[in-house]
Amino acid sequence: MANEQMLPAARRRWWRRRLLLAAVLAGLTPCAGCHPTAPRVEFANRRFSGALRTATNTKNPQRLAAAKKSIEQAVAAREIGLEEHAWYEEIIALAEAGDWERAERRTIEFRRDQR
Repeated sequence: MANEQMLPAARRRWWRRRLLLAAVLAGLTPCAGCHPTAPRVEFANRRFSGALRTATNTKNPQRLAAAKKSIEQAVAAREIGLEEHAWYEEIIALAEAGDWERAERRTIEFRRDQR
């Protein structure tokens, strides 16, 4: 008889744990469209993200190297800000590591944030 009375309470605790776990997991799941926003860049500097987009889309290491070189020259000439440069460096690092798809997605996000 004591076991029968404990069963509903045990069931309630089990369901509470499951609901708590579901709530925690739902809170940790990233939402669609939730990503860091790219900095606003000068219109003339959009050529760098265009070059990176082409390089990552075609998975072409030569185009990536050319884009990287032009970005480094612009950094030396102080045409690119630090935050903008950090985004370009992240994209270049992903592509150089062979993660072309992710690099392309980051480039697309960067360009989308410029609109």
